Amino acid sequence: MLSRQYCHFANQAMPNALFHRYRIFAACCLALLSGFASADDVKDLEEELALTIEDATPGQPGSIELNGGLRYQRLRASEANSGRNEYQLTPRLQIGVARNFQVAIAAPYRLGNAPDTSRGELRLDALLRLNDEGRYLPAFAVDVGLERPYGAGDAGTEILVKGIATKSLGVAKERDRPAQLHVNLVARRNLNPGEDERRNRYLFGAALSKKLSERWLVAGSLFREEQRERGSAFNIAEAGARWKLSEKTILSGSVGAGLNREAPLWRLLLGFQRSLD
Repeated sequence: MLSRQYCHFANQAMPNALFHRYRIFAACCLALLSGFASADDVKDLEEELALTIEDATPGQPGSIELNGGLRYQRLRASEANSGRNEYQLTPRLQIGVARNFQVAIAAPYRLGNAPDTSRGELRLDALLRLNDEGRYLPAFAVDVGLERPYGAGDAGTEILVKGIATKSLGVAKERDRPAQLHVNLVARRNLNPGEDERRNRYLFGAALSKKLSERWLVAGSLFREEQRERGSAFNIAEAGARWKLSEKTILSGSVGAGLNREAPLWRLLLGFQRSLD
């Protein structure tokens, strides 16, 4: 009698136990897959999404992301370009190849009645994060790229190397919504400069970002960028935000102001990120 009761109990308990284990396993798999299917975290700064300065975080392994950006610049009034407008459209495809490593291809193109329009650059680049952020040590990344001009005019091909550092700030209780400091240093080398072009030029800047919630981030930056044309450099301050519209879509925008005579009077950046995986 006891033997029959034990067998009956075992037959009931084992399916329940197996079902419980399968349910836990399925939940873990679903969480993992949803993590890879979602867009990058709203706190991850991409170049011109929403600021010129970016962070040291690459895309997830196996991720495929389509980015699009619109940049509008209002040039300062002068004899050469009084009241002229410049629009830049930038489609970009980013692929997470492996842990801490991504590649991207972009093709910005400029329109409008400003001097540097009806042209663009085809850009290929690869970003490698060198280390994870520690308690005192920032996360460091290096980006190596190639820019080949196309369209109207004649300009030399540039190679670029970008160093990126990102460090979280603040107290432990805000670990899930940290303020972060980002520093970028970019060196460009023109392989065949024209008479009025620089052979070497640089960008240096820093940004501060703060994640307000799971959907919102605000950020500001300050940078100096030497232009292709000799004697021209832009000093610009930016303020912007990123908003996670859905698990696969992030929208961004910022407004910038030129701080020196050569820089645009102001600029506007609008962008989106869409996960395709």
